[in-house]
Amino acid sequence: MAENVLQSGTHIARYDAVEKSDGVFEAQVFVRLTREPEIAETFIPAGLFGSQAEALEGARERAARSLKEQEF
Repeated sequence: MAENVLQSGTHIARYDAVEKSDGVFEAQVFVRLTREPEIAETFIPAGLFGSQAEALEGARERAARSLKEQEF
């Protein structure tokens, strides 16, 4: 699974798609300040999708929204 990152000023949103045991993909978003370690990330669920491509797109959109709306 490839890691994807968006950055806005001092904040980072990392997103990914994880395949679950039932074959669906969970879109995941993690946000934090750039100066904080990854352990300080906040998890934002972004939904379940039928394919990895759909999950990555959903996660990317949710990550962009979290940065725009400053959800940290």
